Amino acid sequence: MPVEEFEKFKKSWLEEIAKIENRAIDTQGVYRIYNHFRLDVLYVKIDMTEKEFNKQFNEMNILDSKLRVALETARSRYNLENHGLWARIAEGIGGAIYRIPKNLPVK
Repeated sequence: MPVEEFEKFKKSWLEEIAKIENRAIDTQGVYRIYNHFRLDVLYVKIDMTEKEFNKQFNEMNILDSKLRVALETARSRYNLENHGLWARIAEGIGGAIYRIPKNLPVK
């Protein structure tokens, strides 16, 4: 694989990482994105010779690390934004099943 092809791969994933950092993504979405990245890395690795791969190995690890940080940030943002929704759902289910009063009397 020529260096230009690897640079194209790297540039496209850096752009994706920048988009991911500013979004809220659920766990399933995080896994799908990461699996897509790993598949792309596999295709890149298949097209490279061992010598070429060894030269680009550190850059691939850096990309992987940046993507993981962005995905964990996006998943945390999703959990924070949707915590109130899940709390309301759990309260509703708990109240229906266990007859938990929503407003407890203040003593």
